[in-house]
Amino acid sequence: MPDSFFETENQQEPQGFVLDFKRVLARAIRYWYLIIVSLAIALGIAFYKNRYTPREYTVSASILIKEVQEISGAEILYKNSLVDPYRNYLNEPYIIKSYPLIESVIRDLNFQISFYQEGYILTSETYKNLPVKVIWCGGKQVKKGGFIFTLLDENRFKLTPSESAEVDFNSYNLNDTVSLNGFELLFSKVQGTKLKNHVGVPYILEIKDPTQVAGSYIGRLKVEWAAVGAGIINLSLTGTNPDKEIDFLNALIARYEQIDLQKKNEVAARTVDFITNQLKDIKDSLRLVEFQLERFGNSSRIKDMSGEAQRIYQKLEGFEFQKSELLIRHNYFDYLDNYLISNVDRLDQIILPASMGINDPILTSLIAKLIDVQIELKTVVVPDKGGHPLVQSKMERIKEIRKDVSESIKALRSTDKIKSDFLNKQISQTENQLSRLPASERQLISVQRNYALLENLYVYLMQKLSEASISKAANTSDITPVNPPMRGGAISPKPAQNYLFAAIAGVVLPFLLFVLIEILNNKVQSKEDIEKLSNIPFIGGVGHNSSGNNLTVKERPKSGVAESFRALRSNLNYFTGNTTKQVFMVSSSISGEGKTFTTINLATVFALSGKRTLIVGADMRRPKIFEDFNCSNTAGLSTYLSGITNFSEIIQQTEIANLCLVSGGPVPPNPSELLLTDRMEAFIKSAIKDFDYIIIDTPPLALVTDAFVISKFVDHTVFVLRQNYSPKEFVRSIDEYYRSGKLKNMSLMLNDIYKSGLGYGYGQSYAYQYGYGYGYGYGRKKTSGQGYYED
Repeated sequence: MPDSFFETENQQEPQGFVLDFKRVLARAIRYWYLIIVSLAIALGIAFYKNRYTPREYTVSASILIKEVQEISGAEILYKNSLVDPYRNYLNEPYIIKSYPLIESVIRDLNFQISFYQEGYILTSETYKNLPVKVIWCGGKQVKKGGFIFTLLDENRFKLTPSESAEVDFNSYNLNDTVSLNGFELLFSKVQGTKLKNHVGVPYILEIKDPTQVAGSYIGRLKVEWAAVGAGIINLSLTGTNPDKEIDFLNALIARYEQIDLQKKNEVAARTVDFITNQLKDIKDSLRLVEFQLERFGNSSRIKDMSGEAQRIYQKLEGFEFQKSELLIRHNYFDYLDNYLISNVDRLDQIILPASMGINDPILTSLIAKLIDVQIELKTVVVPDKGGHPLVQSKMERIKEIRKDVSESIKALRSTDKIKSDFLNKQISQTENQLSRLPASERQLISVQRNYALLENLYVYLMQKLSEASISKAANTSDITPVNPPMRGGAISPKPAQNYLFAAIAGVVLPFLLFVLIEILNNKVQSKEDIEKLSNIPFIGGVGHNSSGNNLTVKERPKSGVAESFRALRSNLNYFTGNTTKQVFMVSSSISGEGKTFTTINLATVFALSGKRTLIVGADMRRPKIFEDFNCSNTAGLSTYLSGITNFSEIIQQTEIANLCLVSGGPVPPNPSELLLTDRMEAFIKSAIKDFDYIIIDTPPLALVTDAFVISKFVDHTVFVLRQNYSPKEFVRSIDEYYRSGKLKNMSLMLNDIYKSGLGYGYGQSYAYQYGYGYGYGYGRKKTSGQGYYED
């Protein structure tokens, strides 16, 4: 195939990065032991986690909240509810998880005080089997403190600060109160415990802030409705000590039940107090009217009134009874207005309108909303309660509801005033009829009216007082336990799941490492890499050279490396049309890629085929190729191009038949300029006349531009890449030169290929030891006798 093929071939844009899964798999097979080690480590971690991680259990319970319709017997009897009929059940889960409620349970159970025992690896909490019971007796609030508790005998113990175990506190007697750093604790004996079994055993006594302990329980406590619209709430708590969590849930349910009943009793008690105060005022007025009646005799005189007087009296009595109801409403509205102003922090304790016989649905609903928002505000626990957005939002909501309540009261007062004006008008008209009666009857009717009014008020309030007292006595909590707290199975750790994840991780992580290595590796690895990065034809590859010199084909003609060069020779002949008188240039991007090694052995296989072959060492800055053939460097390409010697004087016969050498010669001060002279073209023509194949060894392209100058004299360029050594970006650069036409008629070969195909290890070094930069090759002092260019 002629070289023109490379110029006319349809050139496509090189591919970007594509992960080679085959190479990743090959790397995994080669380093299989890393996968085994990774798997062993992962399974070991899983075993440690399963063995030494404390078991976590779930403790669950459920409670029933009584529906509004399920009123008590007293409420059924008197048709009156002294509790909020508009209870907001959506708030209940938040109330159960509120800080005040949870913290009160923590303090009741003394959960801020814990005992621990140290094991060889873990420190675990001891809850049930304790030698003593510790009770918080008061003192300043402690944030956190730790002590080593040791029982000296069955009556005495000592405490040691956990921070300095060598310093002992004084010993103390059991059942005595101990003062520690400003707070007091009572250490009492536990009935039924054999203290002698605990003598000398150290326990870690840890004292925590109750608020922090409450926060921990709030985070672990789940409160959820059993179903939408159901009245059952499910409580669940996770922890490493199921007995302790069962005690907590029992105490929480009992405390919640107690608070619910207490709230209902407080409402009834406030209603009783309000009615009692109203009765005191009415009693005083009633005694005064009774005294006035005595002046007119006993009640029989009323029966002796005329029929007209009896009719007028009964009519006025009816009007006065209606006014008494309006008076009670008026007094309640006054109470409500004053309470909204003077009891801003206790709005959840307002007496409900229904307890005073006021059944306005709007006012009742607003009061219920006000109570709910006030309860929600109390459950909020934040560091800066005054400036927190949630608190401000709740307070703003309370302000709006208070305003709506005031507007509702104002509207009800207006309605009551209309009724009162109407009653007063009726009373006035009826009183006009009294003028026809004798003076004594008029005076008696007036006193009797006042008496009847006060008596009706007194009877009505006594009835309400009786209802409130009976309702208070009959109050029961709306909270009923359904399922007591019970322990479930361990939820953590999960041995089977941990082992499965460990096995997956133990295998996947090494593969991820291999993939990462593949992604981060910017070195050429294989023919596939070259084809992805460049459109330049790939001519072949050469295996790793394990011999100690560059004359591999000569010294080991039957080796795999020698066969690779023979295949390379055949490919070159195919690409160049099997014609002789060919000039090849061998180059690379950087030193160390095996350019000189390729030049020597490629020329050797041509010479061994009976073709006269010439090696030209065109690297005049670092001439080294002559050393491999034990030839001289006193005269070479540099002396010829400088006009110092002629062509025949620089030709050296090597030990290999049909193979001659032109070394680089002494280092000149201007190697690039020498290559641009006409003598370079004359040199090539002379070489073609005497030799069948000329193979030129050039300096690396990435270091100097000599190869670009020489390329115009050659028929084909072989560009050498070294496995796991040549940077991929240099392949892209060479491809750019090829596609732009700066380098024509070229092919790529891969050198130093390992059998694994992974490219680990570099084999023999063929480095040029070039420096980088513009000072390349200059300023080096020559030793005497090395050539024509001596200092």
